[in-house]
Amino acid sequence: MSRPSTFLTWLLIVLAIFSFSGCASGPRGRLKRVQDPTEEGLRQNWNQYTVYYRPNLALIFKIKDDSKIVLDGSWIEVTSDNMMNKTRVSDSTWVKEIIGENDKLFGYLVHRDADRVYAGIVDENAVELSYYYVRTSGR
Repeated sequence: MSRPSTFLTWLLIVLAIFSFSGCASGPRGRLKRVQDPTEEGLRQNWNQYTVYYRPNLALIFKIKDDSKIVLDGSWIEVTSDNMMNKTRVSDSTWVKEIIGENDKLFGYLVHRDADRVYAGIVDENAVELSYYYVRTSGR
């Protein structure tokens, strides 16, 4: 083999290894889109949940139990009716179940349909949500 061919072969092997290891970043939770409960239903019963708000982008309705949803510092806990009434998610929204290990339901996510959200399983009582805002023209 010539020197450029050997280099190219090794480069492809290294890229393949990084591709496979990138896909194996750990167990993933699921975000399952649901029709019920609705955003309005969750808002009406918000005090049955621990609620977190990412201004203009999303709401999390965490079931009140010993489980944990790990979030970055962009989320604000909603603690009063007044705060809840001031929350809004711009654009059309999706409601998704946050599901962890052993199909355990952690709560619900209401978010803009354009944005991307990923759930990673930390352990049987914790999931970590990564929220990525997607800029769209005209929004």
